[in-house]
Amino acid sequence: MAGGTFNPNVPKKRPGTYVNVKSGRNAGAAPVLSGIVAMPLVGYDWGPKGKFIEIISSAPDAAYALLGRSIADDNNFMRRIRLALLKSDIVHVYIPAGGKKATGTANAGEVQITLTALYEGTMGNNIKVVSVENPVGGFDVSVYNGTKEVECFENVKKVDDLIGKSSFVEFSGTGNLGKFSSVSLTEGADAEEENTGWTEFLDACEDLKFDCMCFPKDDGALHTALLSKIKFIRENLGRKCQAVAPNFAADYEGIINLVNGVVYDGIELDVAEATAFIAGITASADYVTSNTYAVFPDATDIIGRKKNEEAEQSIDAGEMFFSFDEEGNVIIEYDINSLTTFTDDKTEDYRKNRVLRVYDSLANELRTTFVPGRYQNVPDDWEVMESLGRSILSAYESNGAITDVDLDEDFYVDRSRSVGEATYFNVAIKAIDSAEKLYFSVTTR
Repeated sequence: MAGGTFNPNVPKKRPGTYVNVKSGRNAGAAPVLSGIVAMPLVGYDWGPKGKFIEIISSAPDAAYALLGRSIADDNNFMRRIRLALLKSDIVHVYIPAGGKKATGTANAGEVQITLTALYEGTMGNNIKVVSVENPVGGFDVSVYNGTKEVECFENVKKVDDLIGKSSFVEFSGTGNLGKFSSVSLTEGADAEEENTGWTEFLDACEDLKFDCMCFPKDDGALHTALLSKIKFIRENLGRKCQAVAPNFAADYEGIINLVNGVVYDGIELDVAEATAFIAGITASADYVTSNTYAVFPDATDIIGRKKNEEAEQSIDAGEMFFSFDEEGNVIIEYDINSLTTFTDDKTEDYRKNRVLRVYDSLANELRTTFVPGRYQNVPDDWEVMESLGRSILSAYESNGAITDVDLDEDFYVDRSRSVGEATYFNVAIKAIDSAEKLYFSVTTR
C-alpha cells in the first residue's frame, strides 16, 4: 500500500493514503452492469466448435456435456472460467474449429455399431461405451467419460433407438441391439493452436453482447487484431465494452493492460492467466464502483511485484498490476486502462475505468432507449425524447454516478439541426470518480 507525506501542489501517482503532520498551535478548524465475460478456449479438447457456450455462475455445471468437464476440475481452461466467475455472472466461452473426432466400433450381436465422439478433441479418447442385458428386456447402454458414467439408456432394443440421443457419442448402424463389452474411442485429436483460432473468436464477438473480454494471449500480431476488433465494436457497432490483455500497451480506453501475475490457490498464474480474474471483476463493476484496491480472493502472492518507483512508472504507462494492501491481501493497485495519450476529446479521466463505465453505460443505455423509427421527428416527440433522456440523467445522479446536473441544459434536442430523418441531441454529464488518493493535513497542538 502506498503512503507517506505529500506536496499539495504535486499529485501522487499511486492510490494510497498520504498524511502530512506539522506543528501549528494557532490553527483553526478544518446501476448495475450484467457482468458478462467473453473468453476464448483456443486449443480446448472438447465441445461444440464455432459457437458460444453460456456458463452461469449460479449453475456452472449445467454445461458439463458441452465442456466434458466440471468447472471445478483441475484443468487450466476450467480454472480460467472459475477465475472469471469469482465476480461475474456469466461467461461465454468460444472453442474455435478444428481437430478430429475419436471413433470406435462395437460388435453388438448381429450388428456392428460405429461410435463417434460428438465433438472433436482428445477428450473423446476418454469415452467408453458398454452394453449389458437388462433383466426386463432389451439392453442398457452406458456411456463413460473416464471412470464417470455420464449417460445410461435403458431397455434399448434397436440401434436406431440410440441415434441422436447421446450428448457424447454419435451411434451409427441398424438392426437389433446386442450386448458388447467396453469399447474405447480412439484417435481423437485437438486443433493446433494457431492465430486463426484467436481471430475466429474475435470475429465471433461482433455478434455477442458482453461487458469485458478476457484475451489471455501475449502476442503482438494478435494484440493488433484485438485492438482493431474492440475499436470496431465500441466505435462502429456502438456497443461499449473492454478487453483485458497481458502486456499490451494499447493506449486505448477499451483495452486494460495487465502486467503481473499472482499465486492463486497454490498455483502460479502468469499474466495471461490472471486476465481472467480482471475480466470478471471489470465486467461485474457498476458505474459507481472502482476496482482500485479490490481484493483478489485466495491469492497469496504476486509474481512480478513492483517497488514504488516501478509502480509509478507502470501507472504512467497505463498498466494495471497487483499489489499488497496493509493486511497482506493481493489487490488491484489502480483501476485504470491503457490510455496514455490525452486530448481535448479524451481527457485524462478516460483512463479511469470507473469514470469510463459511466460514459459507456450511458452510451449503451441511450442506444437501447432511443431506437431508430420509434419516434416522429417532430416537436411533440422531441419533448417525449427529452423527458426520457432527462429521466436517465436523474437516475444516474441519484445513483451517485454524475453530479452538477441541470436537466434542461444537459439533455435537449437541437431543434435548429433536427430535420428530415436526423435528430440531434445535446447531452452533458460530469462523472463522479472515487476517492482514491486521500490527503490528510494533520496539525499537532
